[in-house]
Amino acid sequence: MRDQVIRRAFHQTILKSAHEDADTLVVDELGLKNGEVRADIAVLNGKLVGYEIKTQNDTLIRLSSQVEAYSEVFHKAYVILSNNHLKKALDCIPDWWGIYTINPEPEGAYSFSCYRDARLNKNQNTFTLAQLLWKVEALEVANVLLHHNVRAKTSKREIYEVISGTCSKRKLSKIIIQY
Repeated sequence: MRDQVIRRAFHQTILKSAHEDADTLVVDELGLKNGEVRADIAVLNGKLVGYEIKTQNDTLIRLSSQVEAYSEVFHKAYVILSNNHLKKALDCIPDWWGIYTINPEPEGAYSFSCYRDARLNKNQNTFTLAQLLWKVEALEVANVLLHHNVRAKTSKREIYEVISGTCSKRKLSKIIIQY
């Protein structure tokens, strides 16, 4: 059971309608916290939804740091995992996270069962959200949308601080989705 095979099957089944929606962006390997952590799959459409894949061959060693990063960014988050990880994952992930289990099917196919639906996360972090923007985008957001006067030579960190200090999570989430 390889990550790429599971990812492809998940895209073709659970995320099929998201791919067919012109207003939805589905991204593989979305960098969070300036690339420190990567979301396996992100779906952007009015809300930011992240998916982390854990196949039977994976370990859960990095899951706690992934949970922390996902919790700062996404409105909803899911873990897609093999049944051998379910018990341990339940101890690691917040109760607002959703869970899909991976079901091996004949001839190398996979299906997915929703073990638990995700609920809305209320703990997003505006600084971490701002880090989803490239520097040029962050500069534009700060100066054009938020009416600051930030110079181009200002560091990314300082631009993110300006944005996160003057923009609500809700407004910034909408801006991120537009970009």
